[in-house]
Amino acid sequence: MNAVTEGIDAIATTRVLIRPEKDRVSTHALTGEIVHRTFSGTGAGLDIVVSSVKAYIGALNKMLGYREEQSTVVSGEVMRHADSNPNS
Repeated sequence: MNAVTEGIDAIATTRVLIRPEKDRVSTHALTGEIVHRTFSGTGAGLDIVVSSVKAYIGALNKMLGYREEQSTVVSGEVMRHADSNPNS
């Protein structure tokens, strides 16, 4: 958390990192290391709590969008395999 301005009407900026309960693990393309998927969000506001909530909601939106994207890719791969089968 950082203060953008000073004084009684200071604006706080917050950055939040979250990791899903069911950990998503992937391999780093260059190093081969196993990395845990995290999602970040940022928020700003006159109130620290409001700034933090905005950051948390941003991170949740990224995580949910990633999950939806991954399930679409998996479904698309399943559909392509089913379409390529000559016996169906």
